[in-house]
Amino acid sequence: MGPISFTSLTNFGLSALRSHQDTLNTTLERLSTGKQLNRAADDPAALQATTKLTAREHALTKRLESFQRESAFLGAQDGALSVLSDLTTELAALTVQAANTGALSDEEREALELQASELTKAIDHIAVSSTFNTQPTLSGFTSAELASTTIQTIDPETGELTTQTTSLANVAEFLFTDPEKAQDLAEQANAAVANRRGAVGARLKAITSESAAISEELTNTTAARSQIEDADIAKESANLVRAQLLEQATIKTIATQREQVASLLNLLTPTTPSTPTAPKTI
Repeated sequence: MGPISFTSLTNFGLSALRSHQDTLNTTLERLSTGKQLNRAADDPAALQATTKLTAREHALTKRLESFQRESAFLGAQDGALSVLSDLTTELAALTVQAANTGALSDEEREALELQASELTKAIDHIAVSSTFNTQPTLSGFTSAELASTTIQTIDPETGELTTQTTSLANVAEFLFTDPEKAQDLAEQANAAVANRRGAVGARLKAITSESAAISEELTNTTAARSQIEDADIAKESANLVRAQLLEQATIKTIATQREQVASLLNLLTPTTPSTPTAPKTI
């Protein structure tokens, strides 16, 4: 093995210094960003994995947001349906009460008809005014849409059979003229509201289950991405201290080598003899 020159030692020291400085810069970058993957060159394979995981995270987050909006809308709809259910239940009870015509006076009949009319108006008001974020929550639930039935009549002169459709909106007219038809309309309306509430409840339950599953998947996906992409702060802090110490030690070593070279050159350089000076004449 040949002798190692001072130039080789210096070059080796400078190369080591550049390496330590690169490590120091990389560590500082990771500590400042909190990520160990800051560019594609850091780890191409890991970058591809984190890109896919990040896209999946965004998709799951948007799906959860969609479920939250749907849940809020259905909650508002369920609240409005609850009020509507109270009204249709009261109306059904009213039709049963009106069927007992023998115990009612004319004033009581008029009061019941007025009450039935007010209940149908209240149903229409709730159906029309109930909204969520400007979106109607009870479309198709007005008194004219909740329940309907057909009435068949025969013209006494011509004997012609005519069919007419009536709805819950006209239930007050049948309280005493056709109590069975009034009860049928009220029961249809009550059943329609109950069925819709049941469907809303089933959907809310399904949303809760699906949201829980998606939240779990989102947590796992985030953890997997973080494990690949995020920097280990404790590890990088230790690397920072190590890189700083190595940098300082390398700088000190290079300086020492240069001082040694300078001292050796001084020893090898021949000195010029000094010329004696003549004595001064007094």
